[in-house]
Amino acid sequence: MNMELELLQTDFDTPWKNILDVYFQPFMVMCHPEAAKAIDWSKGYEHLDKELSAITRQSEIGKRIVDKLMKVSRLDGAEAWVLLHVEVQGQKEHAFERRMYIYNYRLFDRYGVPVVSLAVLADDHSAWRPSSYSYTLWGCQINFDFVSIKLLDYETRREELMKSTNPFAIVILAHLAALKTKKDESSRFLSKLILTRSLYEKGWDKDSVLNLYAFIDFVMVLPEPLELEYLNEIERLEQEKRMAYITSAERIGIKKGMQQGMQQGMQQGMQQGMQQGLLQGERAMLLRFLESKFGVIQDNYLNRIKQASSEELIRWFDVAVSAGVLMEIFVES
Repeated sequence: MNMELELLQTDFDTPWKNILDVYFQPFMVMCHPEAAKAIDWSKGYEHLDKELSAITRQSEIGKRIVDKLMKVSRLDGAEAWVLLHVEVQGQKEHAFERRMYIYNYRLFDRYGVPVVSLAVLADDHSAWRPSSYSYTLWGCQINFDFVSIKLLDYETRREELMKSTNPFAIVILAHLAALKTKKDESSRFLSKLILTRSLYEKGWDKDSVLNLYAFIDFVMVLPEPLELEYLNEIERLEQEKRMAYITSAERIGIKKGMQQGMQQGMQQGMQQGMQQGLLQGERAMLLRFLESKFGVIQDNYLNRIKQASSEELIRWFDVAVSAGVLMEIFVES
């Protein structure tokens, strides 16, 4: 399978809108801690979708991105508005700085409330870092600085994010993994499985697991054969943990439908080629994971992987996730 995964999912707007609605406070704590410390979270926050729509519906200043407007209370008792611009497309936008300025002054002009503008740059262009808008003419000068957060910068904090109990750490990890594995479906499978497994290790309740799973599942789409394998792994995990959160009747029904479709294709002469392709993919995924965790793999283990059945490969992968040394994985029961 050489399909480019970016063709499977190119619209990240919906999951980002949903996750920011649910986890606005964890987002602020993770991405703008200075502001988060000045907010009185005991009073909650309010979505101002109508107010934002009032100043954007007649605007023609570039493509739409994820725009969120939240009203919060400061610890000093004053009210503040937080305007979020999340750039989730795969390309930089030349009019972005101007848009930030226009939205800010229009909100202030219409409602007379101080507005904090935050830009969350979720693209994969490391050099694109807009943070201000300005112009000068005949002695008149405008300078507008806004807060700019580049998600790519969190790549160096991967270990910290994996250990964090802030749910937005998983959001960032999932988005970074989606960008990194656009053209590598085997790596995406492993990354998606590892992130999903981590949801059960944080002690979160069912709603939190489902909210974060929905984001992971949306941004890290897999081709059908790997999606089936992923669902099988999650079913096994939930049986071990005795937490039937994700493998609901709906998800199982989807999986069975996919299986039936694959079986029909196999009956039309595709069975042998598909099975061989899946087996090769499973071997490659296991080997990639073992090399990343244990380094060079000895020849005796390589030979066993080459000769293994699909069931053996799946069992070894399950053991490998928690194994401390390579030998543990291949010990016969």
